[in-house]
Amino acid sequence: MTDKKKDDLPIEKGVRDYIFCRKLNQRVAEIGHLKRSQQVDHYFYGKIVKINMPPRLIWLIQEYDELVKNVVISLLDEVEEEIYTYDLQLESSGERVSGISLIEDDISFFSGPAVHDEYPNYDSDNKTSRSFE
Repeated sequence: MTDKKKDDLPIEKGVRDYIFCRKLNQRVAEIGHLKRSQQVDHYFYGKIVKINMPPRLIWLIQEYDELVKNVVISLLDEVEEEIYTYDLQLESSGERVSGISLIEDDISFFSGPAVHDEYPNYDSDNKTSRSFE
């Protein structure tokens, strides 16, 4: 990622953001030089400045990477579902984070709608759906 591509522009110059884990209620990664790909929708990449992920989450992400690399699709769902239980999001926007890849100090991931955007009746404090009253 040392060559800057013409179409891959920084979100902002010198942008820094965090991946927040709602399950643990804490930041689990600090990312520097975060960039949004102009070629692939919702794809971000950057450099890990600090990582504070539980060992199990790191293992799951590494396992996910290996399954994708070796095209072992039958086992992907189980690993991906456990990663989703950590409820990871980009702190600045609240967008969900998925498809995380960690290679040395590089990180890449896809973003999606925030919980409150995707499920407008979701009560994030109680992690339940509010009824339509």
